[in-house]
Amino acid sequence: MLCYSSALFIILVGAVLAQIDVNQALNQNKLDVGSSVLNDVELEKTFPRTNLSRMRSALHSLRQNWSAKLQAMPARNYESGGGGNQGADGGVQQPQPLREKPRDRIKTEGDTLHQVNKAAGLNDILYQGDMVLTDEQIGTILEAQKDGSTENEARKRRQAYRDRYYPSTIWGNSVYYYYDRTATPKIVKAFEQAVAFWSNVTCINIYQSSTALNRIRVFKGQGCYSYVGRISGVQDLSLGTGCEEFGTAAHELGHALGFFHTQSRYDRDNYISINYANIDPSFVEQFDKESSSTNYNYGMPYDYGSIMQYGASSASSNDKATMVARDAEYQDTMGSDFVSFYDISMMNEHYKCKELCPNATSAQCTNGGFPSPRNCQICICPSGYGGSLCEQRPPGCGEDLTATDAWQTVQKTLGDGLPVLRDNHTLCHYWVRAPEGQAVEIRISGLTTVTIDGCIFGGIELKTNKDQKLTGYRYCSSADQNTVHRSSGSLVPIVMFNRYASTRATLDYRAVTPSATDSTSPDATTFAPVVSSCQDLHPNCGFYEFFGMCRLRRIKKICQFTCRDCSNRNRNRNHNNNNNNSRNNSNRNNNNNNNSNNNYNPFGPVPFWHSFSAYQ
Repeated sequence: MLCYSSALFIILVGAVLAQIDVNQALNQNKLDVGSSVLNDVELEKTFPRTNLSRMRSALHSLRQNWSAKLQAMPARNYESGGGGNQGADGGVQQPQPLREKPRDRIKTEGDTLHQVNKAAGLNDILYQGDMVLTDEQIGTILEAQKDGSTENEARKRRQAYRDRYYPSTIWGNSVYYYYDRTATPKIVKAFEQAVAFWSNVTCINIYQSSTALNRIRVFKGQGCYSYVGRISGVQDLSLGTGCEEFGTAAHELGHALGFFHTQSRYDRDNYISINYANIDPSFVEQFDKESSSTNYNYGMPYDYGSIMQYGASSASSNDKATMVARDAEYQDTMGSDFVSFYDISMMNEHYKCKELCPNATSAQCTNGGFPSPRNCQICICPSGYGGSLCEQRPPGCGEDLTATDAWQTVQKTLGDGLPVLRDNHTLCHYWVRAPEGQAVEIRISGLTTVTIDGCIFGGIELKTNKDQKLTGYRYCSSADQNTVHRSSGSLVPIVMFNRYASTRATLDYRAVTPSATDSTSPDATTFAPVVSSCQDLHPNCGFYEFFGMCRLRRIKKICQFTCRDCSNRNRNRNHNNNNNNSRNNSNRNNNNNNNSNNNYNPFGPVPFWHSFSAYQ
């Protein structure tokens, strides 16, 4: 019987590991080869409003232009130094080390918009990876490449589309759309969520109508793409296979409402560095920057967490970073599937929604919020804030934590552990508050979730910046363990989110006296190094333990906590002995909280297509 059990165990383990390798290979093959690439006749039917020959010629010209520009940029060693931090005075600090992290793959059709469109073979038709242009827009962009504008003029070039006909080229108060017969229930569900979101947070009324003169045709094409702004008549918005999610639908609808990409802002070089060596030559125009004749951003800062910002490895030829955040801690924030607060604020400016709420008679919002154009007596709030005036922690999961001068620890798990991609994120909000006049210091001592650009399947967001309207620093990799942040104020909102398997986070926090050198982002030389604590490095360690796989050395290595492979001394040596009682009491309380969390299933089955090699 023992031999039979051992043999069964070996077969099970072999099947698990073999299936991981097979699915990884299948996923890569689908992403690299593509499927059902359209021929020219089909393309002309798909893009009736676009001069395909001129579009190809324009993209070829842009690629040559930007290849020359990017190659001429000073070379940087991104392996040892990645962008650098943006200084408080706007100056760029020296580069910081870039933590290259192996990225997980979850969906066979591709996890990102770029992967989906690359497989569809649309790179010679779409501008910046997912935008269809009219003949006039093609001409405007080509003309902007040789307009010879000065740096001061160019700094006006921003994110929202404003041509010389603005505001007559925006939709006005009403936007119309209809579903083509090819639209699947998944497409309808995702697009309806995007419609509801943009409608609720702006004054834009978005109606379904198949007879309106100007309307958007939502259909299942090859890939994900949209026209930019209202072009008059019927304009297409495709949500093909792999695009039927809220984040992608909100991104494409953002284009249709008038947004370009965040990384195409003219001032983007102050915030991201482009690593030409990693760029797929077929997508080099993705890093084109817009002109003053087409862009404007209403004076709003660059937000790495914008729904219109591509991921760090987008358009990569080798899965390595093509864009490196100058504030290195924002590297994984790029590529988000959340609509950021600044996205919402900019859309409201673009459609003049804020004019509907006079300051004297509207809600007096706190923490950077602004009155909702749907109800001027309540506020639209930055992430991490809630209540009618943005003065409260958002309702639902989460808690208030009080920081003292002693280190305390909070350990939380979010998600059911199942390898099922849910439609929407589950969110928990935590507020860590220090005494008035003090700052909060937070250390990530453990983090287990899916590692991917934008943390689109789960992670944590730490809001330590002075500007609380900005997206906070997002993390979704065990490589981020030991990262330390010090806040600008006495309150730090923390957002934990998950929509696949589970996200586990262990955070240490304490109150500290702010110093004159404190900044909005961490300085790696300021804080003492932290010894790695006992943590799981894989979201499905419960599965491995349940089937007795903790006897395997490599399983034990990635699941130290679940496999009980660390002593009490190792678990506690991250902190001084005089803080042990405080930490143990905190851990006991957190264990009680975790036991009552019905969302977490520690024995969820392993997703066979999940990257395993990243944790070996």
